[in-house]
Amino acid sequence: MCGIFGCVGKLQEEKAYECIQRIAHRGPNALAVEKLEGVVLAHARLSILDISETANQPMVDQSGRYWIIYNGEIYNFLELRQELEQLGYHFKTEGDTEVVLYSYIEWGENFQDRCNGMWSLAIWDNVQKILFLSRDRFGIKPLYYYEQEGNFYFASELKAFFPIMKEKKVNYNIFEKKDYFGYESTQECCIDSVKKIQAGHYGYLKNGHLDIFRWWNTLDHLIDISVRYEEQVEYLRELILDACKLRMRSDVPIGTALSGGVDSSAVVGTMKYISLQGGVRVNKDWQHAFVASMPGTTIDETVYAKKAAKYVEVPLKEVLITANLSPDKIYHYLYLCEEPYTTSPIPFLETYGAISNSGVHVTLDGHGADELFGGYRGSIYAAGKEYRDNRKKLEEIWKTHNSILFPENRMTLEEFINCIDKRRLEESRDGGHHNWKQLSEYNRRLYIETHERILPTLLRCYDRYSMGNGVEIRMPFMDYRIVCFAFSIPGTSKLRNGYTKSILRDAMASVMDPEIIYRKFKIGFNSPLTEWFQTDLKEFLLDTIHSKDFYECELIDALD
Repeated sequence: MCGIFGCVGKLQEEKAYECIQRIAHRGPNALAVEKLEGVVLAHARLSILDISETANQPMVDQSGRYWIIYNGEIYNFLELRQELEQLGYHFKTEGDTEVVLYSYIEWGENFQDRCNGMWSLAIWDNVQKILFLSRDRFGIKPLYYYEQEGNFYFASELKAFFPIMKEKKVNYNIFEKKDYFGYESTQECCIDSVKKIQAGHYGYLKNGHLDIFRWWNTLDHLIDISVRYEEQVEYLRELILDACKLRMRSDVPIGTALSGGVDSSAVVGTMKYISLQGGVRVNKDWQHAFVASMPGTTIDETVYAKKAAKYVEVPLKEVLITANLSPDKIYHYLYLCEEPYTTSPIPFLETYGAISNSGVHVTLDGHGADELFGGYRGSIYAAGKEYRDNRKKLEEIWKTHNSILFPENRMTLEEFINCIDKRRLEESRDGGHHNWKQLSEYNRRLYIETHERILPTLLRCYDRYSMGNGVEIRMPFMDYRIVCFAFSIPGTSKLRNGYTKSILRDAMASVMDPEIIYRKFKIGFNSPLTEWFQTDLKEFLLDTIHSKDFYECELIDALD
């Protein structure tokens, strides 16, 4: 996991160093710049696989023609390496970067279909002077680009462009819409002149022109699944076991951010199960669990995290979270996050900071399960709308809806019906796909949450939270095989017998504390802003909104 920066055009080596240093937090183990004819490539490395200097980047193939800078992990790199060795390739490193490079040389852009992982990368053909850019299926790793005065720049974060940018214009369209979950899956970002390579896309830059192509659409990869629920459960269990096993390949210790909810508890339970299996090539140093502790707030889940950790016999470190931070540190946290979001980044950055300080730089976390399997309140409304005319089913969905909420937020059946009648299913950019019609209204809602709204935004945020501290998050539920499975099963396998995420609970029941796996009430990892604005953040908030800079900020007009 790393930070990348590059320029196709003319750029001094010293300026490239200045740019990559802006994102050196992403890769604190090594920093290097390579200047070639027509291109400058820069890399900040976080060493996870093959931590030797031989595996540093920028990396060149044996012929000297192809250069790569790469941010991510390909979890099935050992299998790909074996295939390439049978084709005659020889390797000088033990990591995945060289495997990616030779996979591209052998299969071109088609190598992406063979990869199970997360990545943003650039490969430079030093003979034909062509740049290849690629981003993983779901956009777990970021990739921005910017053009100025005939030069083409690309980077892992926006701030890498700041040393060379002559003008930074805010994209007011984002703020005027006040829809901070709606733009991450598009090319837009908060700086008007910067765009992103979208998730599941790649591009070729040749003679100053960038052509972008979409290489992944989940709807193209739906699979045939047994109609028997029990067989679906077993199939998902095997997928999760294999996804975690692949993600436990590491040359440094592995940990987990444990909330005490179903998703993170399922991951740590699976990690223990895998570690006990003989003949499995995984890192055995995985017993490092961390929980964000916010005592006295309504969102503290430490008690459940303790139960989950105790069940798998893993020591749990409580990270005490407060907002009693200096203004400089708060501003630094906002600087790390770059783009707007709906809550404070403090708990997240503090948690991954504590993980990094403990010497753990890889975590397996439970992100993605809520979007795939229906953990959010909004998706339940879609299910209610689907069964609007089936009174018995509707009442079951309504009771499930209320069971995940605080008592004061629960609705009567009439209020629930009124709410679903007012809701309208958002349109998807993939709505014209022939497989879109096969999805139920409930699964359509989850598809949009996963690919176009909630999850893309969370992936961006967690990239910044973790990489701001030099930590790599691996997400087993974002294994593409699990994503394809999730949209190949009916919604009734997800919302079943009074539970959300039913199939996930049933698949993971054997590796988790029963009190956790069938716990209905959902809080989620968030920031207790209401409490903080009345206590720790009160002075900071008042000083900010009464400042001259605040009153003169053009963004305030955009938000009116």
